[in-house]
Amino acid sequence: MTNYIKNILLLFLLLSRFVQTVEACDACGCALGGFNFGIIPQNEAHFIGMKYSNAHFYADMMHGGTLEYSYDLYQRIDVMGRIALKDRLQLNVVLPYMYNTMNGSHEKEQLKGLGDPMLMLNLKVIDQSGNPMEKWLHNLWLGGGIKAPLAPFEYSKAGDLINPNFQLGSGSFDYLAMVNYTSMRNRFGLNVEAVYKVNTLNSQQYRFGNQYNAQANGFYATKVGNLRVLPIVGVYHEYGGQHTHEGFFQANSGGQSTMAQVGIQGQFGSWMVHSNFQKPIQQAFNSDSHVTIEARNRFSVTFIRFIGTKSEKSVFSFQ
Repeated sequence: MTNYIKNILLLFLLLSRFVQTVEACDACGCALGGFNFGIIPQNEAHFIGMKYSNAHFYADMMHGGTLEYSYDLYQRIDVMGRIALKDRLQLNVVLPYMYNTMNGSHEKEQLKGLGDPMLMLNLKVIDQSGNPMEKWLHNLWLGGGIKAPLAPFEYSKAGDLINPNFQLGSGSFDYLAMVNYTSMRNRFGLNVEAVYKVNTLNSQQYRFGNQYNAQANGFYATKVGNLRVLPIVGVYHEYGGQHTHEGFFQANSGGQSTMAQVGIQGQFGSWMVHSNFQKPIQQAFNSDSHVTIEARNRFSVTFIRFIGTKSEKSVFSFQ
């Protein structure tokens, strides 16, 4: 346990060297990416891991009879850790590091720095042990957590092409709730997950709209030698409420999108790798008539090292 905690602190210290004052896109539920657990094996093992993800956006607007546009790439690395406090109780920590690129007709920027860390406590309320080859097994987690304002927030009324309110930090303490359900029978399984985030008012009287995302994924569990492989296909939906400043709604903020997604997860011993690709199939952002905002493809890859294992069989145990 001591070495595990030291490893987490070391990674956090290494990333903290790169803290800068920055702005970044927080459209819809992007900021919740670190707390989408998905089909991570539901055991009592500690783990330490890292997740890389990127999201592409396009925006344009007519300004003085001239078309201004921007192609944006928002990248993040989530350093993740989990400590199994008890058989059914887990503490999860996520520290994001952002690197964002704006490639516009009138402005080019590269922005990077730490985001706001998140802490969540998860409780397993249903845990059916047994052989999924013989019967349906069910697994249910409920969680609650907090996001702390580590990254800076500076409100600006400048008329930038991309909404200037989308920054790395919210400047406020925000609260999260999570539910994660998995069912499996005869190598086929279903995972459903939802995360909701309540944002509060910060010291500059700015409040980001509440956010949620939800996803449903089907998967097939198989083995290649000692490698466990899970192909995954599903749908993902996210929503972000409109922001307010001094009680007034802000233009070009918030919206919703739905994405088709495919992925693959592999586990070999105490190591796990998960990769996921998302493509928009429907979207609607709150933008002015002369402004267009489009979410485009997203990609993520996660590496996890488990420390300690669960002795009895779980919903993910199969031969």
